[in-house]
Amino acid sequence: MNKFAFVATAALFAGMMTPAFADCDTRKADDDKQAAAASKCYDEYLARAQNYGANKTELRAAFEACNEKAGCSQNNSLLK
Repeated sequence: MNKFAFVATAALFAGMMTPAFADCDTRKADDDKQAAAASKCYDEYLARAQNYGANKTELRAAFEACNEKAGCSQNNSLLK
C-alpha cells in the first residue's frame, strides 16, 4: 500500500475520535456534560435577554463567565 493511504486513514480516524472526548456543541447536550453546561449558559442568556430593559452588556459578561466556568470559551462567539 502506499504511504498516503496510511496517513489519510490515520488522519481520518483521529479527526473522528477527537470530538468524542470534549465537545462544547450545545446540540449534543444529551450526551456530554460539558455540552450540557454550555447549553445551560446559552439558555440562561436567552431567557434573560427577553426581559424588557435587560442590560445586554451585563448579560454578555455573565454568558462569557458561564462559558469559561464550563470550559467552553469558544461558545462566546455565538453572540457575535
